[in-house]
Amino acid sequence: MLYRAAITGIIAFWLVMMFQLVRLETHPETTNILDVPVPYVMRLLLRHKQLSFLTIRDDSKQLGTLYLRPVTTGSDSRTLNFSGGISVDLPSGPAPRLNFTGVIDMDGALNIRDFRSDFSVLKPSFRLSLKGDSARNTLTWQTQFGDHPSAPPQTLPMDAAGLTSTLTKDLGLHTPLPIDPTGITPPTVTAREAQITLVGDQVEVYEVDVTEGTTPVIEFYVTQLGQIVSAKTNFGYNLSVEGWQ
Repeated sequence: MLYRAAITGIIAFWLVMMFQLVRLETHPETTNILDVPVPYVMRLLLRHKQLSFLTIRDDSKQLGTLYLRPVTTGSDSRTLNFSGGISVDLPSGPAPRLNFTGVIDMDGALNIRDFRSDFSVLKPSFRLSLKGDSARNTLTWQTQFGDHPSAPPQTLPMDAAGLTSTLTKDLGLHTPLPIDPTGITPPTVTAREAQITLVGDQVEVYEVDVTEGTTPVIEFYVTQLGQIVSAKTNFGYNLSVEGWQ
C-alpha cells in the first residue's frame, strides 16, 4: 500500500513538473516561476556600479541620450546619478534640446531620502532646478530665464493642504484639487527572469515592469551585472544600448 502511494506521488510530482516546464517554454508570461524580488534587482543595479548609456528614440528617429551611474558611498548611502538630453518636437518650430542632470540619494534599504535635478534649454535660455526632501515631504524649485537673476526658490509641501495653498495663493486658482494626493496608490513594480538578444547573443536579464493600475508605465531590462540595456515607456519613447534587438 505504501509502495503504491509512493509510486503515485512520484508520478503526480513528475506530471506537475512536466506541465510547469511545458508552460514555461510555451507561455513564460503566464507563470510566476521566473518571478524574482524587485529589491534584489535594484540592489544588483547599485552593487556593480555599472554605467548605463542609453539612446532615446521614438518610432522613427533618435531623440537623445541618457546616462545612469550608480554610486555606493558607505554602508548606508546609495546614489543614482543621471544626465542626458532630449530633443522635444514642437509643432510651432524647431525642436529645442532639453538637457538634464540629477542625483537620487537613497539609504541602505533603497528608500529615497532626497533628489536634486536641473533642466535647461539653450534657446530660449531657461533653467529649472528641483530638490525633493522625503523627510520633510517637500519639493523646492527655482527658475531662471535668460540673463535675468534667478527667481527666489519656492517650496511646496507635497500634501493636499500644501498643493491647495499653492493653487490658490500662487496660481490664483480657486478650485479644489481633482484628486487627494494622500490617496494616490503607488505604482506596482514586478520583476522576473527573461532572455534578450544583444549583439547577436542570448543574454540572461531581469525584466522590471512598472504599472499604474492596469496601465503599463515602463518596462526595463537589467543584466546580471546591473546594467540597464533597454527600456520601453508608455509615452512613445524607447531607450536602448547599441546592439539591442
